[in-house]
Amino acid sequence: MTATTIPFPASGLWRRWLPALAWALALGGMAAVLVLHIESVQAARGIQGGFGFLFQQAGFRISESLLNVTPEDPYWMSIAAGLVNTLTVALVAIPLATALGIALGLLGLSSHPLAARCAALVIAPLRNTPVLLQLFVWYGVLLRLPDMRQAWSPLPSVLLSNRGLALPALQGWLPYAVVALAALALGWRARRRWDNAALPAALAAAALAWIFLPAVQVDLPVRRGLGLQGGWQPSIEFAALTIGLVVFHAAYIADIVRAAVRAVPVGLVEAGQAMGLAPWKVLRLVIAPYAMRVALPPYANQCLALVKNSTLAIAIGYQELMAVINTAITQTGLALEGISLAVAVYLALALGLGGSLSAWNARHTRHGPGDTHGARLGERPLWNATGAHARPWRGRLLSAGLTLALAVAAWTLLDWAVLRAVWQGDPAACAQAAGACWAAVGENLPLLLFGTMAEADRGPALTACAALLAGIALTLGARRVPAGVRAAGLAALLAIAAGALTGWPWGGALIGPQRWGGLLVTLILAIAALAAAVPLAFGLALLRRSGSRAGSLAAAGLIEAVRGVPLVTQLLFASFVLPMLLGGGVSKFSMALAALTLHTACLLAEVLRGALQAIPPGQMMAARALGMRPAAAYASVIWPQARRIAAPAALGVFVGAVKDTSLVSIIGVFDVLGAAKAVVAGTAWRPYHVEVYLAVALLYFAASLALSRVARRMESRGGGRA
Repeated sequence: MTATTIPFPASGLWRRWLPALAWALALGGMAAVLVLHIESVQAARGIQGGFGFLFQQAGFRISESLLNVTPEDPYWMSIAAGLVNTLTVALVAIPLATALGIALGLLGLSSHPLAARCAALVIAPLRNTPVLLQLFVWYGVLLRLPDMRQAWSPLPSVLLSNRGLALPALQGWLPYAVVALAALALGWRARRRWDNAALPAALAAAALAWIFLPAVQVDLPVRRGLGLQGGWQPSIEFAALTIGLVVFHAAYIADIVRAAVRAVPVGLVEAGQAMGLAPWKVLRLVIAPYAMRVALPPYANQCLALVKNSTLAIAIGYQELMAVINTAITQTGLALEGISLAVAVYLALALGLGGSLSAWNARHTRHGPGDTHGARLGERPLWNATGAHARPWRGRLLSAGLTLALAVAAWTLLDWAVLRAVWQGDPAACAQAAGACWAAVGENLPLLLFGTMAEADRGPALTACAALLAGIALTLGARRVPAGVRAAGLAALLAIAAGALTGWPWGGALIGPQRWGGLLVTLILAIAALAAAVPLAFGLALLRRSGSRAGSLAAAGLIEAVRGVPLVTQLLFASFVLPMLLGGGVSKFSMALAALTLHTACLLAEVLRGALQAIPPGQMMAARALGMRPAAAYASVIWPQARRIAAPAALGVFVGAVKDTSLVSIIGVFDVLGAAKAVVAGTAWRPYHVEVYLAVALLYFAASLALSRVARRMESRGGGRA
C-alpha cells in the first residue's frame, strides 16, 4: 500500500498572513490594555464606565434643533438632536458654498483682468486665515445688527436682527418631499430605461398626493411685543456658523473650479465652436461635463472638510454634535465613551458622504476621460475660449461696474478703518466715534502678545519670539544664502530662543509651557508641530508603501482615521483621554502639540506617499545595484527627489497647520486667538471684537501668505531645488 500525502497549499498563504495576524494581535492587545487602564482611572474617580449613560436623563436643554428635546430626555436624544443640527448646517452650507465657489472660480477665469483680480482679492484673505477666526468675525458682525424692534427686512416676511434670521416656514412639507423623491426616481428610471409605464406612474402618484395629503401651510414670522412668533428662526450662532463655513470653503471650491476648467482639452472646445454652439452652450455642454469629472474628487474632500469644520460651532455656542457630546463628557466624566461615540459618528459621516461621491465619480468616469491628448485650456481665459469677447461693449460695461463697486467698497473701508477710526483712548472715546476702534488693539497689545504671562517673563518671551520670527524669515526668505550659513544662523537663533526660555547659560529663571501665552504659544506650537510631523509623516508614508501587509494596513488605518475625524475631536481626545493614559501631570500645551503633530503628519504622509509613487522604481534598483543599502538609497537618491516633488503640496499642508494652531484655544491653551477672546470677554471692549479679531487675522494672513508665496515660487521653478 502506497502512502499518500495530502498537499497543504495554504502553507505559503499562512506564512504570508502570519505577520499580519501578529500585528493585529499586538495592536489589539495594546488597545485592550489602554482601554482597561482608562476604565480603571475612571473607576478610581467613582465613575462607572460603559454606554449605559445614553439612557440616563441628560439634564440640559438643546436650545435650537429640529427635534424637540427637553432636559428630561435621555442623552441619546440630545446627541441625536446635535447630529440633526450638524446635518442641517451641512445641508444648508454645502449648496451655498458650491454656488459661491463656482461663481468665484468662473470670475477668476475671466479674461477681464479687473474681474479676475476681484476674485483673487476675495479668495486670498479667506484661504489664508483660520476658519475659527472667521467665525468669530462673522459672529461679531452679526451681533452689531439692529435689535428686534429695528430688524432689517430685505424681503417681505424676512427679518434680520442681532437675534438671528427669521424666515417663512412650511408646515407639513415632509410627506410631499417623500412623494417628490419617489416621483423623481421614477422619472429618472423612465429617462434612463425608456420605461413607458414609469412616467405615468410618477404623475399619478403626484396627483394622488395633491388630492389626499393635507395642504402645506406657510408660517410667517410676526412681531409680538419684543420678540417674534412663527416661521423658522435660526439663531445668530447658526447664521454665523453657516456664513463662515460657506465663504471659507467657497474660496477652496473656486480654486478647484479654476483647476478643473483649465484641464479641459482645447480640442473639445474648438469642436463645440465648430458645431456652431453659442458661448454659453459651449460652457454648459462641453466644458462643464468634463470639468465636473476632474473636480469631483477634490470637491468631495471639501464637502467632508465642511462637515468636520462644523465642529467649530462649539466655540460660538451652537449646539451641534461635538458640542453636545462635550457637554455629556463634562457631566458624566465618561471621556473614552464620549470621544469614541464622536469618532464613530464622524467616521460614518465621512464614509457615507465620501462613498456616495466616489460612487457618483465612478459612474461619471466609467467611460474614461475622453480626449486626454493635446493642449489644455491652461492659462487661456475662459471667456476667450468660449468666444464671449465678440461684443466688446460688454467688457467696457463690466469694467465700469466693477470700477464703481471697487471704488465704493474702498472708500467705505477707508472711511471706517482710517478716517473715522480711533487709534488711542478708552472705550468711551470709541463709543463716540463712527469708525473702527483700533485703540482696542493698542491698549490690549501686551495681552495679545504675552497672554497672562507675568511682567518678569515678558522680556525673555519677547526675545524668544523675535528669534523664532527671524529663524522663520531666514528659512523662507534667504534663498540665496549658502545652505551651511543658513543652517548655522538658524541653529544660533534657535539657541537664543531656547536660552531665553530656559535661562541658560546666564542663569535666568525657567519659563515652562504652563506659563506661556499669546504669540509665543502660537509660534512654538506651529514650529514644533511641523518639525515633529515631518519625520513621522515620512515614516508613515514608507510604512504604508512597505511590503508588509500588516504594517501597510496599520499605517493606512491610522492615516484614514485621523483624516476622517475633525481636529476639534482629536484635541478634545487629547484633553480628556491623554491625562488618563499618562496618569496626569500633562500640560495642555503638550496635549495640543501631540494632537496637532499627529494630524499634520497624517496629512503630510499622503503628500509624501504620492511623491514617492511618482519616482520610477528603477531609481531604487539602480541604487541597490551600486551596492547602497536601502536606508542610504532613500537618504541620498529617493528622498531628495520626493522632497522636490512634494514641496508645493507639503507647503500647503504647512499653511493649514499654521492656521490649525488657532483651534487650541478650544481646550484652553492661551494662544493669540485665546488672548483675543480674553480681550473681548471684558464688557468694556466687547463691542469692538471685530477690530481685535481682524488684527489677529492679519497675523495669520501674513504667515500663510509667506508660505503660499514660497510654494508658488518652488512650483514655478519646475521642481527646483528645495
